[in-house]
Amino acid sequence: MDRYADRFGSDLDREIIVLRKKDQDDLASIKPTVELISEASKNEMSLAEFLEAMGDSDFVGRVAEKTGVSVEKIDELDIESMKAFFEEADIDNSGSLDFDEFVNGIIQSFRSYDEDFTHFFTVVNGLLGQLPDDKTLAFIESDGFKLFETVGNDPNSADTESRGEFFTMVNELLVDLPDAVMKSFTESQDFDLYKLIASRYGG
Repeated sequence: MDRYADRFGSDLDREIIVLRKKDQDDLASIKPTVELISEASKNEMSLAEFLEAMGDSDFVGRVAEKTGVSVEKIDELDIESMKAFFEEADIDNSGSLDFDEFVNGIIQSFRSYDEDFTHFFTVVNGLLGQLPDDKTLAFIESDGFKLFETVGNDPNSADTESRGEFFTMVNELLVDLPDAVMKSFTESQDFDLYKLIASRYGG
């Protein structure tokens, strides 16, 4: 499981600074399920396997939890829509979906700006929890921590200005992450989300 967290940079099951968040497994906890679905390949799903998986409410529920896309939105897919989704998500045209293609497809197809930002807060929350202790204490005592608490109470409702201020603040804080944590983050799927948020709110 540690290698999954390293790969996707989404170890979201820890308490962060003063705020508590809903306990979550890391994003990659979906991956073992994706792997087990396929007998022919441990890393990919065929269209038939994908359709079968999407009929599994437990699987869909976990996908929703880890990607920030609601079960209701995912359940809106009918058979034809799922086939269209599969073809679009299959970036390398291999006829199967690997884990990255699957998760990216779900996020790009369904997650709204608000859901993106809410998930971004969760990712950042986890990263800030890995700052050196002195940096964490300095942040808690700073004026910026009030903004952090305000946004954290309801990221979905934060306005554009607040999101911009939050991103700018976070961008400055993350430079103090330990090198290993930064490397893991920049090589993870969550870094793509970070760049997306930067393009929207980074000024």
